Amino acid sequence: MVLVIVLWIVTLLAVMAGGFAYSMRVETRLATSAVERAQARALAEAGVAYALAWQLDPEAQKQWPPNGDPREWTLGGGRLRIEVTNASGLVNLNTADAELLKVLLKTAGMDTGDQDRVVEAILDWRGNPGDQQMFHGAGSAAPGPKSAPFESLDELEQISGMTRELYERLANIATVYSSHSGVNPGLAPVQVLQALGLDEPIIADYVRTRARAIADGSPPPPLQSDTGSAFFSQSRSSVYHIAVMAETESGTAVIVKAVLDTQGGTTGRDLRLLSWREGR
Repeated sequence: MVLVIVLWIVTLLAVMAGGFAYSMRVETRLATSAVERAQARALAEAGVAYALAWQLDPEAQKQWPPNGDPREWTLGGGRLRIEVTNASGLVNLNTADAELLKVLLKTAGMDTGDQDRVVEAILDWRGNPGDQQMFHGAGSAAPGPKSAPFESLDELEQISGMTRELYERLANIATVYSSHSGVNPGLAPVQVLQALGLDEPIIADYVRTRARAIADGSPPPPLQSDTGSAFFSQSRSSVYHIAVMAETESGTAVIVKAVLDTQGGTTGRDLRLLSWREGR
């Protein structure tokens, strides 16, 4: 009986020790994961600061124009992929006219029969306060159109007829944080030029020509195209969209998307953070 009792006690202790060891291993993994994610987040924040420093220097900006072209950077053993886009190279949802919005919806894959209705809903949503509302602008979660400019891209999801897939396509080429009109082709990412309905050969040729001009230190050339030319402008904004994908040596990755307004300053004193998002 004593031998049996001893065996049971030893078995119980072994089970308790195993459970404790497993719990410690799980906690260690969680702590390690939290540390690695914090490192990746700090790396991404450094990427945002690094990109912004280039854009605040007019001479450096000639070598790194804010046209959405990706740049690779290594820091502390980590790898970063940085994209900087001046807001004037994006479509401003608060100033885009009905024709431009319709082109965007068409290239995004929306059926022709739904385009006019969704365009009308967007115009209703951003209409001036006091205007007569047509109650098409908001989804079922809201009583009617906002009748005020878009304050964030998230509001686009509340537009009647806006699907999640369509929202993600438009959010990648749009801005609401600037007052510019039209799209500056010299600062427009490739996906924006595609959304304007330009032919692929024309886009490819222009991007190559633009890249050569940047390498030579000359300003970007004008885009020669009849398609979408009515939507072009040479405006420039003080707002920058910065997207950073940071990956540590261990493989932990973090994506940060920031929108900052330099307000014409070159020292960073007038810097304003308009939006900050983190993801994986």
